[in-house]
Amino acid sequence: AVVSTQSTGKAMGTLSSHKCAYSRDTTSDCRYVQDILKRDAHDMVALLDTGAAVYVCGDAKGLGVSVFQTFTAILSEQKGITLEEAEKLLVDMKKSRHYCEDIWT
Repeated sequence: AVVSTQSTGKAMGTLSSHKCAYSRDTTSDCRYVQDILKRDAHDMVALLDTGAAVYVCGDAKGLGVSVFQTFTAILSEQKGITLEEAEKLLVDMKKSRHYCEDIWT
C-alpha cells in the first residue's frame, strides 16, 4: 500500500510525496497504511490544511473502513475536535473530492 499526497501548492496536482507500507515486511514498524498515518499524523493534517487530496484504494471491509477511522481519529486529535466533527469533515472532503475512495468488497 502507498500513502501519497497531492498538494495544491506551486505545482498544482503534482504528487509531492509518498510512503510505502508492506504488510508482509516483518522488519518494518509501519506495516500498514494506518501505521504510517498515525506516525505522521501532524504532517498529514498539515497537508490536508493546504488542500491536499487523499486517495484510498483497497477492500471495503478492511482497509477502506480502517483508513477512514484512522483519519477520523487523527483529525480529532490534531485539530482538537470531536470524533463526530472529524467524521463530518471527512464526509465534506469526500463531497469536495479531497477524500476519494476506490474500494471494493
